[in-house]
Amino acid sequence: MNDLDDEIDHSLFTDPIVSTTPVSTSNLSNLPKLTELDKPGQFRSLQPTDVIGKEFGSVQDAESFYNNYSKAVGFSIRKNEMRRDRQGVITRRRWVCSKQWYRAQKYIQRIEKKHEPTAETREGCCAALKFQYHRNNKFLRSHRSVKDSDIAQLKSWRTVGVKTAQVMDHFVDQAGNFSNVEHTKKDLQNRLDAVRRNELHSSDVYCVISYLTAKTVIDPEFFFEYTLDEDDRFGNLFWADSTSRSNYGYFGDVLAFDAMYKTNVYRRPLVMLVGVNHHKSTTIFGFGLLGDETVETYTWLLRTFLVAMHGKMPQSVITDDDKAMHKAIKTAMPNSVRRLCCWYLERNVQTNVQDGNLTRAFCSSMLTYITVEDFELKWKNMVLKFRLNNNEWVNALYCKRKLWAETYLKQSFFGGMRSTQRCKSMNSFLNQFVNCRLKLYEFMQNIDRALERIRHTETFNDYQIGNTTSVYSTHLTSLEKHVATIYTRNVFFLVRDEIKEEASFSICYFVQDMDRFTYTLKRFGFENLTWTTCFIPSTNQIQCSCKLFETSGIPCSHEFSVMKAMNVQSILSSLILTRWTSGAKHMTDIDCSREVTLTPIMELARYGSLSAKCNKLCYFASKSNDGFKEADRDIEKLTVRMQELMSSSPLASTETVLCPKDKQHVHNVRDPGIAATNGCSARKKTVKVKSRKCVNCGTTGHTIKTCHKTQLDNNSTIASNTLHMLDPCCTENSSNNIATWWYGVSILHLRHSTCMVIFGGAPHNVDIVGEMDKRITID
Repeated sequence: MNDLDDEIDHSLFTDPIVSTTPVSTSNLSNLPKLTELDKPGQFRSLQPTDVIGKEFGSVQDAESFYNNYSKAVGFSIRKNEMRRDRQGVITRRRWVCSKQWYRAQKYIQRIEKKHEPTAETREGCCAALKFQYHRNNKFLRSHRSVKDSDIAQLKSWRTVGVKTAQVMDHFVDQAGNFSNVEHTKKDLQNRLDAVRRNELHSSDVYCVISYLTAKTVIDPEFFFEYTLDEDDRFGNLFWADSTSRSNYGYFGDVLAFDAMYKTNVYRRPLVMLVGVNHHKSTTIFGFGLLGDETVETYTWLLRTFLVAMHGKMPQSVITDDDKAMHKAIKTAMPNSVRRLCCWYLERNVQTNVQDGNLTRAFCSSMLTYITVEDFELKWKNMVLKFRLNNNEWVNALYCKRKLWAETYLKQSFFGGMRSTQRCKSMNSFLNQFVNCRLKLYEFMQNIDRALERIRHTETFNDYQIGNTTSVYSTHLTSLEKHVATIYTRNVFFLVRDEIKEEASFSICYFVQDMDRFTYTLKRFGFENLTWTTCFIPSTNQIQCSCKLFETSGIPCSHEFSVMKAMNVQSILSSLILTRWTSGAKHMTDIDCSREVTLTPIMELARYGSLSAKCNKLCYFASKSNDGFKEADRDIEKLTVRMQELMSSSPLASTETVLCPKDKQHVHNVRDPGIAATNGCSARKKTVKVKSRKCVNCGTTGHTIKTCHKTQLDNNSTIASNTLHMLDPCCTENSSNNIATWWYGVSILHLRHSTCMVIFGGAPHNVDIVGEMDKRITID
């Protein structure tokens, strides 16, 4: 230290506790600015009252201040103490003189030294500065508030799956630091829960029915139906909007459905009825929320679905091997061809037989189209090879062969679908929007948001058809160009693969009858395999023995070979299935003559549109000082004006859910109970839970708080007056100090900064920082 130390009273920087009296940061104007280092006299004239109780914007500002002070006085500083809270925020920071304390004696007294010790720099200097994070006013209840604008922004973020903690971090990032945010994360959660309860009104079911009724006003073709159980509880629900009903009219020849679990708080399984559209993408025909998975429930679902779809039956239905689904399909859709999911069967074979070679042999028999005689011979040889004659499960599977073998299903159209994987992939997609904690009203909103994203993808695919052109790469250019003009992009890729495959086939036999031309084809390298293709001039049709067109709806490579032999420049009209063409859908204009109704969806859409425009305004306004001032002034005026419009608007109401017409009937419907389904059955715990023992007596069945031995000890303690004399600052005469005993724990209500408690003969020092009234428990 130098001679300037005599002029500075360092004791003002050694106080371990900084005053917590609220002081505005504007008082920092008395301190010298960091840029005024050329005037060290201002630092030297500092007095203790100029520093104690002052506030800094950040830890870096406080460190810069003390570093500049030490530089003006003539010493250096170093970091000493730092504490953080659970959120990682620095709550206490201390800087000391670089000559503070002394070098440890173990380094000085070491005998064997490889190197010469460094020179001594520690001289026991006591100069130090300590700061604490000031949070008293910030966390007082009356000083915390969540604005309506913050809640609107929170709801917008939560709608797209952003968590509340992440939204809080966004608010902090916008404000600069935590001290500039007027609320905590818990305040956001509590306010959001209050908004949710307000939206739910009297019951969850009432909100759901009101929400669906409001959608019928917006979409006149929206359809929904629900049932009640014997206790007037909400039972089953089915709904489909106008787009889903229209899509079923175009692509309802193939139907697949499966149940999805853990989508709502009532554990009700969600059943999606899906198909494949002209882009070879999954399209949703409707949703069902069921109370159970019985035959009666599935039958009600399918019959209600057919009512919504004007009685149109699907040609084929794909499901897993669920007995309730199977019986319901036979009852509600008797003329539809049912197919079992091939992925489900392959998994079951591996689970029940546990032989990889058998699984591969079974898949070959299931997915390869051969004659019935060849299939029976192939199955018999497989059973003999793997010695499965007496296996009951394999025999039961063979009895269902007409539901899964390609040999028996080649005459039916399935649109290229062999499994319910489209349902499984849709389950994975919906998991981003739903979870087991959602109420039904929130569940319905999230389902609509997921459905909107699916529809957006389909719209983008429609855009690509009219604005992109495929690159031609096959040897049959004229046929390929014609295919590109009629089919959608994804279907075109499949047909183009068949055109490329045609190059490996050759016609080995040709027979001409009166009304038919028969071609026999062979593939290069497979001399034992032949395919027969017939062309009928009278009807301009081509039929192939591979049955690809009958099952998938696209022409096969054998048929392209025949068209090449006939020198046909464009694909025959009989081989064009309308459902795969770019003009498969003819959308009608939407009726927009209805009156605008305030709904949560509209309000959220308006907020999102305004937020996007304000983002641009804030970006450009922040680039200049004049722009910032003008934008800030105009925003204040617009805010006042919008508040006046909101208060005078007849639509400004807290009732954001449209009430159904039969309001009295809906109010009588009770919320559903917890459903017991096949997909979420309770599993028995096999792991033994170790019993918890009391740490006082060592027995099980209770804890130390309820231990009988502890109560006896405490009674004897109170009787013998073991409460010793307290510190003078906590005397008996003090009205602010109350001492009570409960199960061996001393609970003190204190208002002093420091006290000493003697319990069990051992003194315990308690330091209290600040003036807040706290309850401190001392073991």
